[in-house]
Amino acid sequence: MKKSRVILLLVVTAMLSLSTGAFAASNLTEIKAYLNAGIQFRLDGKPWRPLDDNGKEVLPITYNGTTYLPLRVVANAFDIPITWEGSTQTVGLRESSNLTLYSKEVKVDNWSEKFYDVIDKKQLVFDDRQFDGAYAFTAENVGLGWYEGSPHLKLDFGKKYNTLHLILYSPSAMKIRVLNGSNQQLSEEISLEADKVTELDVSLQGSQYALVSAYDADNKAEKPLLYVLKDSYVTTAAPPASASPSSPSPR
Repeated sequence: MKKSRVILLLVVTAMLSLSTGAFAASNLTEIKAYLNAGIQFRLDGKPWRPLDDNGKEVLPITYNGTTYLPLRVVANAFDIPITWEGSTQTVGLRESSNLTLYSKEVKVDNWSEKFYDVIDKKQLVFDDRQFDGAYAFTAENVGLGWYEGSPHLKLDFGKKYNTLHLILYSPSAMKIRVLNGSNQQLSEEISLEADKVTELDVSLQGSQYALVSAYDADNKAEKPLLYVLKDSYVTTAAPPASASPSSPSPR
């Protein structure tokens, strides 16, 4: 009996590979299954080993003549986004894990001379693109570059994410950088062209917070404004390996 209970624990953990919290006892059925080290796999005709998120090999489970692999392992192999909602015990497949800045879950603070929550669509046509919302703040304009307490926008996403996709606009050339809640720099200094919408991906490295700090690169504008468009979003997905700032075509 003790051995079968251990096997049951392994089955539940392997099949979900997710934090499930407390299960109601009525939802569990005890089974007898085996970890099967003899099965080999091919993916697209090439040898493949199922690995967990830590790079450790995962053994399949054999039960009643059927082979089982952890759902997350299979989803990762086929590049299928997967989410887990502990409160309802629900696994989501191919559901967006993106959280935009429109969401009430995102808390916004700032350290700047002027800050605006812009919702007037007439003010939000940039690069022939219509946006519905933006956070705008005055950046530094005295040519001092970066210093402690540089003007910034602070974003609290409510939980940890891996990637921040920023959509930015400024009427003047800007220098920006992104930091986490501990003031650790997450990005190199990034240059923004004047009057252009720029999109870029920043690796949050599992941070709940991001600080977007900026100053006027040309030191020409009296009160240079940086717009952080609310179409910006965070995601649990890792940033593309070749992520770099871009000026997208009008949508």
